[in-house]
Amino acid sequence: MKVSDILNSSYELLTNQKTLNNTFHGVYQTDLLSAAIKSAKPNQGLITLISHVNTVALAMMIDLSLIIIAEHRNVTAEMIDKANEEGICILSTELKSFEIVIDLYQRGLI
Repeated sequence: MKVSDILNSSYELLTNQKTLNNTFHGVYQTDLLSAAIKSAKPNQGLITLISHVNTVALAMMIDLSLIIIAEHRNVTAEMIDKANEEGICILSTELKSFEIVIDLYQRGLI
């Protein structure tokens, strides 16, 4: 699945346009980065509230192609710059984490 398939009026792209071509295979939802280290799989998307550059470092370590930040948490320019540098897509949404999972499931994206 391409990240571009997710985009609708509920999601905002924070990284550059080329990251929309990233592919993902499933998602992992957590607000504990240590849980993601243990359980997330390469090429998945991460759904989280944690909008910190460490989230991008985690994505790099696990080889995640997508980070979805829930509840429109503030995302720093540092986080966006690092994600762009590493080719990781960041989307932001006002939806709560569980609502993102439901939305993606109902749309057949996961």
